[in-house]
Amino acid sequence: MRTLNVVVVGSTACGKTTLIRSFLGQELCLDRPPTPTVHELHTGHIMHRNREVRLVIVDTSDSELGDHERLRSYSNADAVVLCYSVRDIFSSNELPSKWVKEIRHVNGQLPFLLVATQSDLREDKTTVAELAQIKCKPWTFVDGFLMAERIGAAHYVECTAMDPSTIRKVFQSVVEICHNVSLSIVIARNRQQACETQRDRS
Repeated sequence: MRTLNVVVVGSTACGKTTLIRSFLGQELCLDRPPTPTVHELHTGHIMHRNREVRLVIVDTSDSELGDHERLRSYSNADAVVLCYSVRDIFSSNELPSKWVKEIRHVNGQLPFLLVATQSDLREDKTTVAELAQIKCKPWTFVDGFLMAERIGAAHYVECTAMDPSTIRKVFQSVVEICHNVSLSIVIARNRQQACETQRDRS
């Protein structure tokens, strides 16, 4: 069974832990204030191309206390899930200036997925009204898609804990990205071996 190490990052209260717990089928406490995460390790499984894949998922903190553990996690990761909430209007600056910069600094080749969480809040009257008071709106799908292109994300996905299928799609996308990366490496290696063989014959 293939094992993939997945690191989930993003600002406090953006929905990282809810995303992970929803995927694992754990009980959610959506009516309570979020509890800050320091560093948690979870294990789950998912089917990909008729094969079971084991996911080791790291839930990280964006606080200074969690910096060391988070940075160390990148070194062993196969992919990163970079989360932001559709109601977080400050993400447009933080995504490229903090998170992408941090990921690239540790491992410039590490693929990452941009995930818009809490997509149901686009239609939430309270959220819309609160943002309207500061002349802002929730992020749209197009906003997120363009941001993903801008920061070089391997893929863009939206999800909400209200719809389990969107949660599963996030991790299916992660596995597919890792599969494509592995396939690219194999193809490149085979091409190199073919070139070396041809050169030796010459």
